[in-house]
Amino acid sequence: MQKHNSRFNKKSKKIIYFYIAVFAVACGFVLSKQSFASKNSITNGLTSKETTITTTEATKIEEKIFGYSEEGRAIEGYEIGNGEDVLFFFGSIHGNEMGTVDLLETLIEKIKTEPSIVDSSKKLIIIPCVNPDGYYDRVDKLNANEINLNLNFATSDWQQYGPDNGDYAGDEPFSEKESQVIKEIVETYNPDLMISYHSSGFLVTPEYNHKPSSDLALWYAEMTGYTYYDDESWDYPGTATKWFMETTDNPAITIELTDNENSDWNINKDALTELISTDIF
Repeated sequence: MQKHNSRFNKKSKKIIYFYIAVFAVACGFVLSKQSFASKNSITNGLTSKETTITTTEATKIEEKIFGYSEEGRAIEGYEIGNGEDVLFFFGSIHGNEMGTVDLLETLIEKIKTEPSIVDSSKKLIIIPCVNPDGYYDRVDKLNANEINLNLNFATSDWQQYGPDNGDYAGDEPFSEKESQVIKEIVETYNPDLMISYHSSGFLVTPEYNHKPSSDLALWYAEMTGYTYYDDESWDYPGTATKWFMETTDNPAITIELTDNENSDWNINKDALTELISTDIF
């Protein structure tokens, strides 16, 4: 009987060891799959960066790549809020106007820490740097193809400027990937207003002879102390704001910061905060 039990115990142990081994292999396979999935997810997050979403009780904050520059740099920005009133802010369509990037990045950081300042009726599209090639590689207004992007939009009076003095408008409207990104955003989100941040001049300029733009510009000038400037001499063909105004009949203004380097955050913060937190426009 003892020998029988001994043989039985040995056999039982072998069976138990066998199942333990099978279980261990199975667990290893599952863990391996999970590890691969985790690494793959991390890799995708680092390389694609298509969407990073932070949700608060009332505000969605989504980091996005809206498109790519002529040299393949990501044109990054944020879609913020869940409302139907869409406000479109962008900076550095001229790469040497670096303070505009800092201004809009500061606004984004303020919203991240205080998301409740974005009214539930609002959706914000914010692109701090439309022209990353110019921002990183050049010291003038141009993009990688030596085109002034703010002359590359299909306004009714578009002109093919020559390549001298930084005024080359391109071979045709929307020839550049960066201006195409702006066009696609407008077509996708149908913004209710556009504010284009530039430098320098300490000015607010509306689209010429357009009352909704003038009303917004006058209010912004009063809020900031910038000089309101509405003169036909600044009615340039091919600009993003003029194209937007002609396409949508919605207000579009240009803000000229004090200089190329400084953000003018303290000057602009009250106007920006009121725009995103109330229904004043």
